[in-house]
Amino acid sequence: MVLAVRVRMLGDWHVGSGAGRHGFVDRGVQRDGDGLPFVPAKTLAGVWRDACERAARALDGVGGEEAAGSWREWVDFLFGGQPALQERGVVPGGGPVRPPRPAALHVDSLHCPPEVGAVLRSRPLLRQAAVFVKPGVVIDPVSGRAADELLRMEEMARGGITLSGRAELAPHTVELTEDQAACAAALLDAGARLVEALGGRRRRGAGRCRLEVSGLANDWKWLEGRTAPAVPGAVSGPVPAALPAHERRPADGPGWEAAELRLVLRRPLVAHERTVGNTVRSAGRVPGRALLPAVLQRLATDGAAVAARAGSLVVTDATVEVDGRAGRAEPLALAAVKGEPGRLVNLWQERPADGVVAEPVDGSGYVGPYRPGRGLERGECAFTQHTHNTVDDALQRPVEAVGGLFTYQAIAAGTVLRAQVRLPAGLVAAGWQERLSGTWRLGQSRKDGYGLCEVTATAAPCARARPLPAQAEGAGARLRVWLLSDALVTDDRLRPSSRAGDLARVLGAALGVVLAEVPESPPAAAADETDGGGGGGVRFSGVRRTDPWHARWGLPRASLLGLGAGSCLTFEVVSGTLTAQAVARVECEGVGLRRAEGFGQLLIDDPLLYACLGDTTAPADTPAEDPDGGGDGTAVAQGGGAAPLPGTAVAALAVLEEAAWRDAVQRHSPVVAHTGRSRVLGAGHEKVRASQLAGLLPLLSHLRGPNDPAARAWLERLRPVPGERRRRPWPDAVVEAVTVLLREPGRVWELLDLPETQITADTVRAGALREQLWTVAVRTLVEDCLTALRRTETSRRHEPSRRAGQPPPQA
Repeated sequence: MVLAVRVRMLGDWHVGSGAGRHGFVDRGVQRDGDGLPFVPAKTLAGVWRDACERAARALDGVGGEEAAGSWREWVDFLFGGQPALQERGVVPGGGPVRPPRPAALHVDSLHCPPEVGAVLRSRPLLRQAAVFVKPGVVIDPVSGRAADELLRMEEMARGGITLSGRAELAPHTVELTEDQAACAAALLDAGARLVEALGGRRRRGAGRCRLEVSGLANDWKWLEGRTAPAVPGAVSGPVPAALPAHERRPADGPGWEAAELRLVLRRPLVAHERTVGNTVRSAGRVPGRALLPAVLQRLATDGAAVAARAGSLVVTDATVEVDGRAGRAEPLALAAVKGEPGRLVNLWQERPADGVVAEPVDGSGYVGPYRPGRGLERGECAFTQHTHNTVDDALQRPVEAVGGLFTYQAIAAGTVLRAQVRLPAGLVAAGWQERLSGTWRLGQSRKDGYGLCEVTATAAPCARARPLPAQAEGAGARLRVWLLSDALVTDDRLRPSSRAGDLARVLGAALGVVLAEVPESPPAAAADETDGGGGGGVRFSGVRRTDPWHARWGLPRASLLGLGAGSCLTFEVVSGTLTAQAVARVECEGVGLRRAEGFGQLLIDDPLLYACLGDTTAPADTPAEDPDGGGDGTAVAQGGGAAPLPGTAVAALAVLEEAAWRDAVQRHSPVVAHTGRSRVLGAGHEKVRASQLAGLLPLLSHLRGPNDPAARAWLERLRPVPGERRRRPWPDAVVEAVTVLLREPGRVWELLDLPETQITADTVRAGALREQLWTVAVRTLVEDCLTALRRTETSRRHEPSRRAGQPPPQA
């Protein structure tokens, strides 16, 4: 059940990013990829759950929360259990801690309409109007005044804008009866109606909103006079009673089929690598173990599940797309030339020239396919930081006891990843690749707006496209092995091992030969090796420890230790004959443990390992692909025959345009008052008494438009009366300038000279904004001119005192 969620922000609001800008902003708001404020899914789920808990307490009555079949259980069913808080006694639930219940409701973050973001990409001034800076102070409880040195500047997002998103009820997790679906819908509707504010300082007037959910089967009225039905149990997939004994597929057996997965991230994705303090750090790739459950769920066959448990079905890690293909882990045999970005040296084949400093790569990047004579394409994974907090129900503020402040490092939205799913031919019916396409949720915290991606699956070849070198077939031949992912192997005592000798033993058994590790040799000796060319060393490897995380329990899993991705090793064939079929099978299947999760992927004698890269030039930078297909936003603007914008986008742009025009008036008016005051008030305005000019202020405070009768009568009194000989206090030039300013609608805009194309999304609306904000512009401009005039006169009066070295008199 897909639900459309909309939040109408009735007032200014603040959802903090946990950071600021030194010297300007102490507390910033969270912004999405378009630079616009948004409501994170965790914030929405938190306030929605809190409202549903209030509704559940009212329905259960006094003491009903602990009873079986209570409405509180439905809240846990919808939003997930909280075993960690239950264990600490923060939430009710006596007795032993029950297994955590996954959330049946997956919530997405709420954003401005995408058409708004497309329009604002080429209009930074209009985009800046979505946020303004608000000052704040701390009141001393003793003195009752503002405390010293505690002035703060907070960003606030403008109200009046509707943010929209989606939620999904019970996606592939449970099967609801008609009565249960109605119960869940009614409880969600009741909670949505109880949400009155969200974000920071919502108890002090900020963040007033109205939450609307469409697509529900029933509304809150269904709850009247009903008791809570039984909460549905989780749907368990088919589990085979016994697994067949694992047998390695013969080299001449049936081939492999593969599906190429192209993942476009619509939201940031957290691929948990490790937890440091209150920060969850993400890996630069999505491990195959995170993709495997989604693959099995969509294939939905017993044969695929059995093959995955037996190691015959392989899901590779999803890595950054480089040159249109899945990026391969950067070989540790490469070194980057210092001072020349993009230039690499293959330490296996060449040495840096004299005076050239080459630093070994750190293995964080990915490389594309090698093409002789062309520079090697290299890519890196982009990350973003997102800060959240857990609010205590009693104190209604973030405290450490319930989680406090925490930060997610995530793969940035818009990143394109690629992976492969490989399985034996004939295991699944033809066309299975098409079943893998669709919308996926991957990684940690995927129920709260993270990990949403669009997956496109296509059939792909799964065979070695290059022949095996002739010198690598017989005994005594040497092989260069490049690990594309971490390899998990064990030693003779079945302990996790990171030794190259244990990998040689496992790889040799898979290839049907006996391999031995080539011992390390000094660079001088390695230069004479026939397989080493002019380089040095036979091993460039690293050890990687992976600390998986149990998302449901919130506890760490057993650590995984092995040779890290990007390791490059040299092995020697001791006995046996190596065949191209065996190499192709091993490259598809992998080696070691947990191959179904993407571990143990490798390449043997890849051309890149024998290439000399020192003389190649770095490839030219190509513009990154925009997965949303948006350009500068002009294609969706209203005008020029483009498609009209939806109503929510038009309303949001109207709010931003008015704010941008007001900000532009505030910026341009002081400049005009300082440099062109005579154009506004006329030549000789300095001769008019300040008390006379101050008469403009009460007039402007009640000004209603260019044809205001009060303004017309006031201007008539400034003109000379026929037959009167007394000199008027206002020069004719001043009277004429003020008359033109107050009577002609376009004069004030001519003086201000605003960048209308940058602060207006639609040129048609510019005329309406000029008419709407005319009184604001005139009042602001005249007030700034009078302020500048007063400062000039004060400075002129104090000038003789400053020249004489005396301090000016105090005002």
